[in-house]
Amino acid sequence: MERKDFKTFLPMIMGIFAGIASYAITGGIRARDPFGVLVLVVFIYLHKFILPKLNIDVEGKDWLALAFFTLSTWYITWTLLLNQY
Repeated sequence: MERKDFKTFLPMIMGIFAGIASYAITGGIRARDPFGVLVLVVFIYLHKFILPKLNIDVEGKDWLALAFFTLSTWYITWTLLLNQY
């Protein structure tokens, strides 16, 4: 896998993990939704530390795309887990 592809793969994997973590923390209770969103913010922030360790240069416009990929996969994963009943 090339470094360029890893820029999109990592946010999607992190979004899936964030969705699973949000579901695990909230336990499916709607009153705890802010905690699930906080998990998303933490996972987006982790990109700042992970990507430089992998020698991936991130420009200003890339951060928006990374956040969007993480947000979208987090949303899909968490929604699927909440609607499993």
